[in-house]
Amino acid sequence: MKYVQDILWYKDNYLSYDFIRKESSHYSFYLKKDSLAEKDFKNIINKKENQYSKIVDWLNVNNNRKIDYYLYPSIKEKLALMGDNSPGNVIWKELKNSIPKSFEIHVIYNEKCKFINEHEDTHLLSLPWGLSIYLFCEGLAQYMENKLMGKELHIVSKKLLKEKKLYPIEFLFDNKNWNTVDPIIIYPQAGSFSKYIIEKYGKERFEELYKNTSRKNTVSENLLEIKKFYKKHIKELEEEWLEAL
Repeated sequence: MKYVQDILWYKDNYLSYDFIRKESSHYSFYLKKDSLAEKDFKNIINKKENQYSKIVDWLNVNNNRKIDYYLYPSIKEKLALMGDNSPGNVIWKELKNSIPKSFEIHVIYNEKCKFINEHEDTHLLSLPWGLSIYLFCEGLAQYMENKLMGKELHIVSKKLLKEKKLYPIEFLFDNKNWNTVDPIIIYPQAGSFSKYIIEKYGKERFEELYKNTSRKNTVSENLLEIKKFYKKHIKELEEEWLEAL
């Protein structure tokens, strides 16, 4: 199956920028001279290689391609060079038979924001599983990180539940609805829900669900996969998760 990444904001100015390039076993790093990333580079390598091993071991995937990893000292520079002002992105452009055209991660690294966690790497390294709906793509990435801004996913989601801010899980099955959600809510929620069903029902069942839900399916078709693999309606799983919180 073929997917094209929806990145209308994308720029490729970074390809002609004079970055310093440094290599590790599984990454090609691109960083600015005299930046904090260059100063901290040994620590960055150790952290990223440990995360890489953790992710591929958990996913049980093989990867023989290095990740091109770009570290920007500011949002302003990241926006100018690659087009987006968020802390991190993955660029794969086109996915055909689980093989992406590009294999890139772009993140901010400065004193206030060191965005070098497992989240973006999980998005790239899980591509052999296919491209599930946002709920499970983001849920899996947050599960591998297990935190949001230093706080454990279930703890954050429990607080959001008490404040009545959580979205209905069935609402989140429709990718179109993600245009209206609050990221501060949705990332811990997707991660917490995914963590619950992984730990309650097992990784293998979640993997099958992930591989059989698709952005090219209708919402109804994706919801049927929940019944197929969990023998329950999505609202039943949601109620279980909320009770567990």
